[in-house]
Amino acid sequence: MSSNGHDGEGGGATRLRKRFPVFDCDAHVNDPIEIWTKYVDPADRELVRQTYWRDDRHAILNGRTTVLGGANADFAPLYNPICLAGPQMNKHIIRRLMFMLPLSEEQRDYVEHKGAKDPTARLREMDLMGIDQVMVIPTMMVMHFPFAENEFGARAFARAYNDWAADYCKAAPERLYAAAWLPLQSTRFTVDEIHRTAERGFRMGLVRPIDALGRYPNQIFGMAGGPGPFDAVFRAFEETGMVLGIHTFPAPEEGSALAGGGQPRAVSPGQLITRSGEHTGIPQRVDSQTMSFIFEAMAWLAPVLLSGFLDRYPKLKVAILESNSTWLPATLDRCDRLFKLYANERRLPSRRLPSEAFYEQCFIAFESDETPTFRQWQSFENIAIWSSDAYHHDGADSWSAMREMNRIGVPEEAQAKLLGGNARRLYRIEPRTFVDEEPAPIARPAWFPGGPELDAWAEEQSDPRKNRLRMAARGGMAGSAY
Repeated sequence: MSSNGHDGEGGGATRLRKRFPVFDCDAHVNDPIEIWTKYVDPADRELVRQTYWRDDRHAILNGRTTVLGGANADFAPLYNPICLAGPQMNKHIIRRLMFMLPLSEEQRDYVEHKGAKDPTARLREMDLMGIDQVMVIPTMMVMHFPFAENEFGARAFARAYNDWAADYCKAAPERLYAAAWLPLQSTRFTVDEIHRTAERGFRMGLVRPIDALGRYPNQIFGMAGGPGPFDAVFRAFEETGMVLGIHTFPAPEEGSALAGGGQPRAVSPGQLITRSGEHTGIPQRVDSQTMSFIFEAMAWLAPVLLSGFLDRYPKLKVAILESNSTWLPATLDRCDRLFKLYANERRLPSRRLPSEAFYEQCFIAFESDETPTFRQWQSFENIAIWSSDAYHHDGADSWSAMREMNRIGVPEEAQAKLLGGNARRLYRIEPRTFVDEEPAPIARPAWFPGGPELDAWAEEQSDPRKNRLRMAARGGMAGSAY
């Protein structure tokens, strides 16, 4: 057995202590098969089967299109990347595992964190990651379910997922909280589900800001100037006090096909990245994940801030999730300038600058490696909420965030807000502390990346041009393109 350092990128480190509770505002579950086998109402089973169905091999959308569903078989012979990042994992380890492929079945099982499905395992992993409380969010359904066409099937599935999520959180109701999945295919069903889940104690409902079915989720006015389809949705958020969670995701490359018949069209700004990358002639494939998260958030937020949208819904609270945060100050500054410049063209009354409205009603999630955000901590102190993004491949624990904040010089009082206080204020949750000391390094199997070998490999990968001869001698040049 070998031990692995846990300072965020390999190597040993002094173990940290914390004097405040940490709230993880955006972590994930891997949409378990039990949602379909146990929680879908038997009377709705065939309807859901023709809407969005998953088995142990894949998921089927609209009864005809095979999509990723999160099962291990989706990624074989690779590890499952949406169950990978957890206690004392870091990007160097994850990259090294990629170059150890193919992993054995036993190795693949070892690196799959069971907390992605099992709440008891999650609590153990939260303790190791320095997380006291967490908001859990689904995974692959965020990408594909918005394209489900049948509104009745969408309602049945949303109810099944939310019922499963509520039971998942019963394992530790003072630690585990779930965001509600909403059937946006029907605003009437969405309003019903907001009220139903709010009554069950859910603190947030999720919206993916894309044009999946030709109805972008900002349509608050109808053609004649009356209330639009989503006006009732935002009113329901206000009435219940639930937080509107704007959760972005990679743009599906088949987005146009998933959107149904007719002419191909873009459904997410992230598709522009993929399309432009395909025509550059550069051999390295350009994935929508490079900018899709940020583009979706910015495309939703800019018209909201410039139009006076938030003045129309003054009690609405918004969380921008999964989109990083370093872009926000420049975006707010730009929106303030445009807001003043085009004041005469604004159709909705607005009494606040975009930055003022954001600071009063919105929060934004950040991750552990966002050093530019930490350097601007005064701008983010009261609006930023930390997310581990576990168990997705780029997730990280709270200790790595604290270590980087300490290096930058972020005061402990500000760290307490950024790593928990702001999220609990947003979700109206009482603080609870369950872990206050970083654990010792986990004892790992001998094959697991760690120690000097990992550090040397990571140094080579950091500058492949400089180290190309040494990498070629080791047979590692394939890593230079990664």
